[in-house]
Amino acid sequence: MTPLRVGVIGAAYSLTAHLPVYAALPEFRVTAIATAHRETAEAAAEQAGGAAAYDDYRAMVASPEVDLVDVVTRPRLHAAMAVAGLEAGKHVLCEAPLAVSAGEGSAMRDAARAAGTLAVVDMQSRFSPGLWHLRALVREGWLGTVENVAVTAFYPSFARPEAVGNNIWCADAANGASSLRVHGLHSLDLIRWVFGPLDQVTGVTAVRRPGWPAAVGAPPATSADSAAVAGTAGGAPFSLHSSWTAWHGDGWRLTAYGSAGRLVAEAAGHTGHFPVTLYGQRADDAEPVRLEPPPDDNDVPELDRTAPQYPFARLARTLAASAGDRYPHPDLPTFDDGLALLGIADAL
Repeated sequence: MTPLRVGVIGAAYSLTAHLPVYAALPEFRVTAIATAHRETAEAAAEQAGGAAAYDDYRAMVASPEVDLVDVVTRPRLHAAMAVAGLEAGKHVLCEAPLAVSAGEGSAMRDAARAAGTLAVVDMQSRFSPGLWHLRALVREGWLGTVENVAVTAFYPSFARPEAVGNNIWCADAANGASSLRVHGLHSLDLIRWVFGPLDQVTGVTAVRRPGWPAAVGAPPATSADSAAVAGTAGGAPFSLHSSWTAWHGDGWRLTAYGSAGRLVAEAAGHTGHFPVTLYGQRADDAEPVRLEPPPDDNDVPELDRTAPQYPFARLARTLAASAGDRYPHPDLPTFDDGLALLGIADAL
């Protein structure tokens, strides 16, 4: 097997979320890292085992030593970086949300179609074993007719000073992040992927906590910390309520009700990093029963199933297997998926 040579743009989140996966999987070899500053690029490149360091992502994506460009930066930077990679003929993996607007997302989608290479948005929650199993059960008819779906995602992330730190940029709406555009869109992607196309979507967003616990003199938060969304998924009514400033937030929970029973999926935090536990309760069952996900072709024995990088590792392995295929794996989240979600966010 010839590994995919990865060029990573960004050296913050990628250091703990992506680089350990690339180091663990034989399908990948990190050959280059680009940041805006030479010193941070060199430090990250050393951590990656001697990759080439760049302080200009344009030079990195042009390198013949890069097959896959991994864009791991603030959303407002995604479009230019991803398009540069695609125009250079590379596969591109881009962090979510895809961009700051559907307009930018459309340009990225068009560039992907023109390039004919893989263009994947990192909606890694799809690859959580518990959520993969949830989808399989729904498709098998475990619920009967799906009647209602309710999702809550309440996290204390930016209520805590230690969590704000280097993530204070999330408070500025111009950077393209918010509770809806981060945790909300991951959840909407799951609802869409598991239960079917979204329709009649409406909702509200709000800035309820303009003051984040950060350094003295930090500007007020302008990104929406709370969101409520409703609509239909495959014809079934759904609701989603999220916040990333919820004191004692109890994590993520999805409950799906059907004519034959209910399924409940729970995680202590963001489903892209926290293990998801699945329970089922048939119509005649007195108590819910835990449903363990069976082994499947996307499993990654190189990592523990409870590791925070595990869903991303499953996505990455699937991406690597699809890199040379004319028809990529149908469950890989594409730029089209990311664009559809941005259209919802822009409309709210």
